[in-house]
Amino acid sequence: MSMTTGKEALIRILREEGVEYAFGIPGATEVQFIDVLEDHPEIKYILSMNELVSVGMAEGYSRATGKVGFLNLHTGTGLAAGMSMLSNAYWGGVPLVVTVGQQDTRILAEEAAMSDDLVKIAAPFTKWATEVRRPEDLPTVMRRAFKIATHPPTGPVMVSLPLDVLANAFDFEYQPSGHSFTRLHPDDRSIAEAVALLAKAERPAIIVEDGVTRCEALDEIVRFAENIGAPVYQPWMADVNFPVHHPLYAGDLDPNTGATRDLLEQFDVLVVVGAMFFMQAIPTPKPLCPPCTKVIQIDDNPWQIAKNFPIACGIEGDIKVALADLNAAVEAGMTGATRAAVAGRTEAFATERAEMVKAFDKKVAAEWDDDPISGTRFVAELRDALKPGTHIVDDCWSYSALLRRMLPLKDLREYQRSRTGGAIGAGFAMAIGAKLGLPDRPVVCVSGDGSAMWGIQSLWNAAHYDLPVTFFVLSNRAFRQVRIMKTRILGPEVKGRNLGTVLSPPEIDFCSIARGMGLAARKVTKPGELRQAMIEALESGVPYLVDVVVDASF
Repeated sequence: MSMTTGKEALIRILREEGVEYAFGIPGATEVQFIDVLEDHPEIKYILSMNELVSVGMAEGYSRATGKVGFLNLHTGTGLAAGMSMLSNAYWGGVPLVVTVGQQDTRILAEEAAMSDDLVKIAAPFTKWATEVRRPEDLPTVMRRAFKIATHPPTGPVMVSLPLDVLANAFDFEYQPSGHSFTRLHPDDRSIAEAVALLAKAERPAIIVEDGVTRCEALDEIVRFAENIGAPVYQPWMADVNFPVHHPLYAGDLDPNTGATRDLLEQFDVLVVVGAMFFMQAIPTPKPLCPPCTKVIQIDDNPWQIAKNFPIACGIEGDIKVALADLNAAVEAGMTGATRAAVAGRTEAFATERAEMVKAFDKKVAAEWDDDPISGTRFVAELRDALKPGTHIVDDCWSYSALLRRMLPLKDLREYQRSRTGGAIGAGFAMAIGAKLGLPDRPVVCVSGDGSAMWGIQSLWNAAHYDLPVTFFVLSNRAFRQVRIMKTRILGPEVKGRNLGTVLSPPEIDFCSIARGMGLAARKVTKPGELRQAMIEALESGVPYLVDVVVDASF
């Protein structure tokens, strides 16, 4: 042991835990942490102009790399300012360690200036929140914080760090925990029950969500779908949980409409993998899961299994391991008859999918020369302009379905949007964080104009840290997604009643904003200009924003 200040001990702990970046905005309660970082350039401090940006960058970094994102925010005001992005991380199971500066413990009882009940503020959107009151407790608390953030179900934690805890010296010794092996096998009986149900299935289907990506189970879910000949749906696509151009991929499944129940009634066995089954925004007249459908649910979070609907079989354990076990068992029981049945289902769905693709391609062609630019034209041009290996960040809510349908998304961690949290404005910041984590890969963000304004300060980060991210803003001069949801909830007769959704006048000059923060920028208003503008931005090697004026109709 040796006498060490709390702030020096904290740095040594962060190094042991593999922290590369500290995202944040300092205030008076963070001066101890900022001061010690001056002497430790191996941990790079990424300053932002808004706490939403700090949390968004940490999430983007974590999801792009699979590592823990680390933040340092400014007391209650800073923590509260970042809460919408923290809610995204919480609902999306993103492992973050959020430290927050607190006032000196010697004056907390007097309701010191800039002091707040940080634990209470953070509690709704963290797995665990605590405050360190003695420097001697720092090693235990920080070790526990990283452990809790990374153990399934993963998610953010918050640690409040008073000024005197970091300033005072104590006998410090830190022994990092050994690697925790969290890929737990499910009970063999659950696998056997699932195989028995699948053996009798004539019309199986699969629902996937971000649990597949979190557990790195993409190869296993593809093999499983092929083994049983089942179409694959996603109720909320925020990652690549199944290759979108695979012959068995069926696309989006909307949990906010009775049509989903009608669809699910066609299937006798439904396998739900790493998904919130279901998380609805609009109530439906009948439960979405029909009683005639037998459900097999696979998840590493026991809270999700049978949470909203009864199931026939629950498989609790690591999703990658569970699917591997299930694949082995299914393949071991394959007969000539089952192989023929699987081939027949696969061929039948491939035919159905081909018709859907043909109809969609016809729509793209019909809208190709539309002025203002159509969403389909934009995504088709982007698809053709992107370099292999490009990491896509999606914050263009009312056009997200087009990105997911048209881009050749096939690899883990090549695409991300906000998971089930639903707070807009994360895209620009997530793209910055992703670029920090993936310095050798191109990173592109596609954002709506409403979302862009929420996180516009992120552009300063791109220029300040010289990060060549390409930002596309789809300017429809509206909160278009709100208009879409309004008609869904109130009916088509409210179309055109646009109170609260109009963003012009004035026209937001994104190019001037971007240039004012140090980026290159270009505006595109005509469809014929789009391809060249994209190539220019993508090949520039600098932070670049392209403002694309698109059709606002829906």
